[in-house]
Amino acid sequence: MLSRFFQTRTVTAPRAAAVDAVALVGSLVYPAVAHADLDNARVLVLDGGNTIEVAQADTSIQWYPPLDSSPLSAEFFADGTTIVTLAGPDADAATGTRLTVGYQIGYPLSVPGATATLTTPGVDVGVDNGADLSLGTELPADPVSVGVDVDLGTGTSVDASVVPEQHVTVDLEPGGITDVPIVEDREFDGATLTVRFAGIHGAVSGAVGPVTIRPYAKAVTASNDVAITYGKPSRS
Repeated sequence: MLSRFFQTRTVTAPRAAAVDAVALVGSLVYPAVAHADLDNARVLVLDGGNTIEVAQADTSIQWYPPLDSSPLSAEFFADGTTIVTLAGPDADAATGTRLTVGYQIGYPLSVPGATATLTTPGVDVGVDNGADLSLGTELPADPVSVGVDVDLGTGTSVDASVVPEQHVTVDLEPGGITDVPIVEDREFDGATLTVRFAGIHGAVSGAVGPVTIRPYAKAVTASNDVAITYGKPSRS
């Protein structure tokens, strides 16, 4: 059963079957985030009665006057929750699913040396159904435990962990859209992973014209089935 889940995929499916699968996944996922404000989601239908969904909830982007008072700067703070859910007969045995979360930053033009910087003071990780989030070798082997339980709305509570503060800085292209990931290809095992972000600080320097931010989340199975969801753009 597990080999079918990862080695094959459905590129197209009859409309009725897709609608039925979306309804099924909705009934499984939404109770787990009943306390959250679901913003956007994308479901990919796989073979063997399996599906994968990636969703964003509780998204908030607040713009503030930049501290440097430059007309070429923009500054914002962001919160959000990303939920990945595998459903179907092989979901609980799934391994090697990868999650990427980030922001697309758009602007008309940029000056030489323009940058975008995101700072995450902490990431609250909630894991359900035995899923395990691999934090990567660049992070401490023993993340700081906040010592509280996280109720995922499914009758399961787990200890939360806080990923240490990280800074992500990328050079802006001359114009157009720059992709800034804050979680990139993090692997986990199991059927569900929830990652909550609070107090992300974003700063854009050297952009000419208004700056637009669009959050996105991408989930990729071990067999490279991909589901991506994009949030609502927010402009400075």
